[in-house]
Amino acid sequence: MKTMWEAAAARARSDPAAIAIRGERDLSYGELIRRAGALAEQIQASTAPGRFVALEATTPLAAVTGILATARSRCPFMPVSTDSPEARRAAMLADAEPALILRETEPGRLTVEQLADKPARPQRPDMAGVAYVMYTSGSAGQPKGVLVEHEALCARLNALSRVPGFGPGESILAMTAFSFDISLTELLLPLSAGGSFVAAPPEARLDPVIFAQVVREYQPSVIQATPSFWRLALACGWEGAQGARVWSGGEMLTPSLTRSLLPICGQLWNLYGPTEATIWASASRITTAESVHLGEPLPGTGLCLEGDDGELITPAQPLQPGEILVYGEGLARGYLHLPDLTARQFRACRTPEGVLPCYRTGDRAQYGHDGTLCFLGRRDGQVKLRGHRIELAEIETVLEEHPAVREAVALVVGTEDPDTAHIAAWLVAHAEVTSREIKGWLSTRLPASMRPARISIVSALPRTVAGKVDRVLIASQARISAK
Repeated sequence: MKTMWEAAAARARSDPAAIAIRGERDLSYGELIRRAGALAEQIQASTAPGRFVALEATTPLAAVTGILATARSRCPFMPVSTDSPEARRAAMLADAEPALILRETEPGRLTVEQLADKPARPQRPDMAGVAYVMYTSGSAGQPKGVLVEHEALCARLNALSRVPGFGPGESILAMTAFSFDISLTELLLPLSAGGSFVAAPPEARLDPVIFAQVVREYQPSVIQATPSFWRLALACGWEGAQGARVWSGGEMLTPSLTRSLLPICGQLWNLYGPTEATIWASASRITTAESVHLGEPLPGTGLCLEGDDGELITPAQPLQPGEILVYGEGLARGYLHLPDLTARQFRACRTPEGVLPCYRTGDRAQYGHDGTLCFLGRRDGQVKLRGHRIELAEIETVLEEHPAVREAVALVVGTEDPDTAHIAAWLVAHAEVTSREIKGWLSTRLPASMRPARISIVSALPRTVAGKVDRVLIASQARISAK
């Protein structure tokens, strides 16, 4: 089975002096492989293939070195964010039980640390084919780990090199936080295609001035970011990059944002895909603000729509909503330690090409009159907000862990304007507590992207006839009060 280590090592053998990483210090393919190889030797001396290895990296150089080293060692890596609250980190580590932590102690350098107080565990040969486990928000209030195999990862990178396209000698800006799976496009696509990535400083993710300076200095061929970041950059006066191909994904690309981006870049692409489909699943080149859609599936991948009746929806049935199913190359293996959820979400379904293994995304879409696939939103309580996929149920579960909170509901409000959309929560408390106290408590338990911007403490939550919390009524009241 081919891995990213083998792909990058082959490039290094054919042209070791070629530049793999650009930034404050350029690094050649030969140097990168030597670094990763030395780290792999340390990993192999400390654990067996199939054991998870936590990777705590903030710079692109450290992240890609760790990825290649774990691939050579046949140990799946799991990104661990230094910005994540300790309780969430602890839940992820307890679930995956990694043997080691690769920690970035100085920029670009990783140390191998044995986990303290962890007994020796048996080898896990069943995991040796897994490239990584990426944790996403979980509906049961706990993050869930998506297992992606080397084969799926390599297939997806090969597809992206064809559509939207990335070739030898080109460069991409590596700026996305490592705990967000689209960062793997920035770190690994150039190495598999014979190009390079520009290692942006971590501050560029939040500071459009630094971002603009990096783009101006290095002029990357491709710049990838979420619509929320593009809005931030534009609001701060970014004038664009006429020679760059802009890739936008992670949340809905709106017509107004499209109008702003089209004149200031070489090409604009809209990308779509859940973590379970390995980074991206479809891509569309956008040429007008009126033509924003999900585009065609990436090579080797398929997308189709299933109606509420279980029947396929075809392009001949425009404006009929259905759930997006993804099939073909790039599907994840499933969820770590969650066989029932894996069986529900990854199962054989009818597709235009017959009955095939599919991932049920929970995303809804419809075909336009021109046959294009247009995104509608989430089917359930999972939402995309500023590029982050969030389970509202997880927020509610954490809120209800507060000793003064009896019941909680979290919703996204203000969705008609992506710039002001935010999470709001309503709580029923059985003891004296203030919203400020709740927010302070949440700051140690949830990442910033999941914390409610507004918390209301109420005497009771409205309920339906069936006794369930009436979320529709709460959302409606929130819209009225916002006017």
